[in-house]
Amino acid sequence: MCPSEMAAKTKTPPDAQIDLFAWAQELEQDRERVRDANAERASRRGYLVFATDPSVGPDEPGYQEIYATEAKTPNQAVAKVRSLTGGRRLRAFLATGRYRDELADARWVA
Repeated sequence: MCPSEMAAKTKTPPDAQIDLFAWAQELEQDRERVRDANAERASRRGYLVFATDPSVGPDEPGYQEIYATEAKTPNQAVAKVRSLTGGRRLRAFLATGRYRDELADARWVA
């Protein structure tokens, strides 16, 4: 809830007094709602895992493979992909707009 919405909810007529307990309860409910929404969002973050082969030159084909997966942490994303990559080096990054070109070519791992 943005501050202007909250202010609109808490406006009272000039001759009335604000019920601070009700206002504090509304604030706590809003905090819980935001906390729950953030926890849900964090539990399903998308990661891109870059798997590079140290025995292949960076300009040669097959040097890099990209995998996309959902996980709670980067380490969990790497663990999901590790069995598919052999001896490659693995690096996990949040799937953000910065990696939109790589995301199109990534292989999905459930």
